[in-house]
Amino acid sequence: PINTLRSLARLEGVGLLILVVGCTGLAQGVLYNSWVLYNEFKFGWSSLQNGWSLAAVGVVSVLVQGVLLGPLIKRFAAPRLTVIGLVSSTIAYAAWGAATEGWMMYAVVFCNLLGFTVTASIQSLISAAADAKNQGETMGSVSSINSFMAVIAPLISAPLLGMVSHLPPGDWAIGTPLYFGAVLQGAGLVPVSYTHLRAHETVLD
Repeated sequence: PINTLRSLARLEGVGLLILVVGCTGLAQGVLYNSWVLYNEFKFGWSSLQNGWSLAAVGVVSVLVQGVLLGPLIKRFAAPRLTVIGLVSSTIAYAAWGAATEGWMMYAVVFCNLLGFTVTASIQSLISAAADAKNQGETMGSVSSINSFMAVIAPLISAPLLGMVSHLPPGDWAIGTPLYFGAVLQGAGLVPVSYTHLRAHETVLD
């Protein structure tokens, strides 16, 4: 991971985006590792119900990545779409954590369409900052960061779930892992917003 960070940090305009990759990657890892147990603790969902919810996430992801992403990037441009997507994801994670009924989990999934664009739009920004010679190394480094976050995510989500597993079903605090994810997504807004604003200042100058 250290060599990966150094590799990306050498690219102009990419340094701060490394933080976004880390924050969003860790947030997604915590979400994936918490989803099933969270829904069991809070709503008493069965394996079948959890399976349907994950299928809904898959359908929306395919719809966004395969159909909507291209037009959205053309409409908003990658920096602005990243900011909008992070705002959407921050709200979605908090809403999942605060949900009081199982159907609300589905509603948030389908309302968070723009949140599914974050990974691709961030990768687009980083790819654009690298020249042809460094493209392979750069995208490989991004993949390494995401893999590293996937490794440490269970080490965070498990203790967070353990802290709230004794609470009665429906308790708002059971959503602690998802609130943590919301904080991470929100934190990603700071560096990407700064990078976006700096890019506009450069154009104006």
